[in-house]
Amino acid sequence: MSLKENLKLNEIQALANITAKFLGLSVRPKAEITSNKRGRAYTTQNRFSIPEWAFEHGEKFIIYYVVHEVCHFYGGTLDHGQLFCKVEDRALKFWGLYIQRKKVYPQPFAIYKL
Repeated sequence: MSLKENLKLNEIQALANITAKFLGLSVRPKAEITSNKRGRAYTTQNRFSIPEWAFEHGEKFIIYYVVHEVCHFYGGTLDHGQLFCKVEDRALKFWGLYIQRKKVYPQPFAIYKL
């Protein structure tokens, strides 16, 4: 792993740890960077992935993506129902962000600073 990749991984792990602590999670999900098309939470394995392409969309998008994946560990849910959205909104607000919901994943331009 290159220094640049290691720095990215350290940054998303720190974001994940802070978000997990804010949400009161007893676990600290392990962050991974993947070349896959999308990220994913593996709640039974205590890990999540962020796709490499997400870094092309800037800091707000990365924070959103990490928060989104970590929120799946709240209650271990993989769905995107009302409880998930409430938890995600609360965690995004902690980071000073909110999203315009149209689909599960907002476009990078639909993530706003509060």
